[in-house]
Amino acid sequence: MKKVMLTKSDFLNFLECPAYLWLSKHRRDLLPSKTLAVEEILKMGQGVDNLARQLFPGGTEVSGYNEDGYKNTVQAMDSRVGVLFQATAVARGILSARADILTRNAKIGGWDMHEVKMGTSVKPANIYDVAFQRICFEEAGIPIGRTYLVHVNNKFIRHGKIRVDKFFVSEDVTETVLEKLEETKELIKMALNTAELKSAPDLRILVGCENPKTCDYIKVYCDAFPRTHDAAKKLDTKKLLEYLNLKILDWRKIPKELVKKIGFHEEKPFKKVDKLLARKEFKKLKYPLYFFDYETYGSAIPPFDGYRPYQAIPFQYSLLVREKPGEPVRSMEFLARESIDPVPALLASLKKNLGVKGSIIVWNASFETGRNEEMAKMYPKYSAFLKNLNKRIFDLMLIFKFQRGIYTNSEFEKSASLKKVLPVICPELSYSSLEIQEGGEASASWPILTSEKVSLEEKEKLFQNMLKYCKRDTEAMVCILDKVLKEIQ
Repeated sequence: MKKVMLTKSDFLNFLECPAYLWLSKHRRDLLPSKTLAVEEILKMGQGVDNLARQLFPGGTEVSGYNEDGYKNTVQAMDSRVGVLFQATAVARGILSARADILTRNAKIGGWDMHEVKMGTSVKPANIYDVAFQRICFEEAGIPIGRTYLVHVNNKFIRHGKIRVDKFFVSEDVTETVLEKLEETKELIKMALNTAELKSAPDLRILVGCENPKTCDYIKVYCDAFPRTHDAAKKLDTKKLLEYLNLKILDWRKIPKELVKKIGFHEEKPFKKVDKLLARKEFKKLKYPLYFFDYETYGSAIPPFDGYRPYQAIPFQYSLLVREKPGEPVRSMEFLARESIDPVPALLASLKKNLGVKGSIIVWNASFETGRNEEMAKMYPKYSAFLKNLNKRIFDLMLIFKFQRGIYTNSEFEKSASLKKVLPVICPELSYSSLEIQEGGEASASWPILTSEKVSLEEKEKLFQNMLKYCKRDTEAMVCILDKVLKEIQ
């Protein structure tokens, strides 16, 4: 029987979620399809990798994957080249890794490894990533000297052509990686055991999952197969509680003494509205009311001068205005169509449409105020306007913060996210009917809208879909405010 090949990507999938690894090996049909946002991230990562190669001029790219890549790597190394891109090593016939960049280390008769990451700091998962690669290369007979993490410098500000020596930070993580080698070898064994499982679910999947609360894969995994409760006694208290809260495990099928011991109780549906507190908050509103929302784009490689890596650049807004209580709202909007810095045109439009008085209603004020502060520094002539805007902001989300106890409902699942609150209070108004249904997809759509490679017909369709999504956020705030005001009268 052919053994399962564990690639570096497989290993990283395992670290993210054991169920993700198993599904990717045995039930890819159950994995969610790649969204536009995910594709944009992958494209962004490729751009960072290509840029990092400029740090090592004269390098040779090795073609092929797994055994073919390994064969080509050995040939390239024998040719005495000094720098290799995407070199591959295969160990024991079951472990495979591709290194972003290898540079020849004559002192040890081997190579130094440079792993490129689009993040702005060294993360724990990066260390295990490099440790896995080091194990593969050394077991394949390729000595590795120093190991480096090459990541994005979050203090870099673009001015003209990207200077790669300023854009990247290279950190020597050799000692940290060496300290993690034995642990990584144990994790490799666990990953191989998980990948080789023929049936599901399995206790090892549940026990091995580090982040069940935030992992979508464990939910897909457990929804697709009969539930097992044998794991309950072997799960630590915190993890068992999370599985129960997520309804991955049924509390009624677990020993009562264990359920009681961990403090789990089936929460009954509830709704609480503190009308006095709500009225007090809404008395702060001053007409006209402006319901407002930004859409932003951020990239690892700043697309325009004056911006940092990943800085959120506002390229779109939706603005609904209600002049007096009970009046219908009127709509105004902006969406940049060209691949140039959108902020000057956006600010000019916003200043024209936004009056100097009245409350500006947003959802999650820290985001909008943060963007306004950044733009005020970059474009001083709008500084006074943006400071005035921030002083007038009313954060509607705070009404639904569970800890504040003003308006709570068990259907919110203790979240104040607009995507949680809207279906409960305004079920008639949803995102499911829209082509674009979440912010990441809206952000990823902007490079497509402004691309010269996209047809005018496609652009117009995308333009309308982006307008509808952003407007839905402001429509949602109007609907929620109206319903709550009516309820607390």
